[in-house]
This record gives sequence, C-alpha cells and structure tokens, in this order.
Amino acid sequence: MSLSVTHFAVGATLTVLVETYLVPNISYPRAIAILGGIWAMVPDAQKLSPVFQSELATLHYSPLANVFWFHRWLDVTDSGDSVAVAAASLFGLFVATVVSERRSYRALERVREFAGEATEESVK
Repeated sequence: MSLSVTHFAVGATLTVLVETYLVPNISYPRAIAILGGIWAMVPDAQKLSPVFQSELATLHYSPLANVFWFHRWLDVTDSGDSVAVAAASLFGLFVATVVSERRSYRALERVREFAGEATEESVK
C-alpha cells in the first residue's frame, strides 16, 4: 500500500493537469487541486472513520477504488510504502503546478497584449 502523501500528490497532480488542459477557465484552481488530492485519499478513510469501517475497507480493496485517482492501482504497484515513490509523486506535483502556473501567466500576457492592441487601434 502506498503512503497517503503519495495518493494525495498523485490526485492533486492529475487534478492540476485536468484543470490546466481540459478546464482552463475554472475558478479557484488551487483549492480544487487540493480537493483532488483529498479525493484520491477517500478509500483510506477507513483508517480514520469510527463508523462504516467494514464498508470502507471493502471499498479500499475493490477495483472501484481506482475511481479515486487510481488509488487501488497505486496500492498494488507500490506495495512497500516506498518513500522514493512518495518523493517522486511530490516532485511530479511540483512540476505540474509550475507548468500550470506558467501556462496561466502566459495566457494573461496574451490577453493583455490583445487588449493593448485593441486600445491602440481604437486611438488611431
């Protein structure tokens, strides 16, 4: 089973990529990225929940757990709680965030350039 931080980082990374390339005009992208990381950890709720532990454990070990950003697949692939995998997933989150930020800033520059050109043309 993977470390929880691995699940969080993978979920947040995939959410950032979806936001950046599929839904670029979404409001509150950083908050939604955090929610994506939390979504990836839902099958691990059995460790914290005082109720429904058997149902949550069933979800955790079922293929349905892959709906939560490939949770089951990560657990099977990284069965040794690897710190290296956790570090790599956190680095992936960092890279995806930098790409997303750069893309959003460049989009704003294009809008400013377009607005500036439109203003200059209207003055002429």
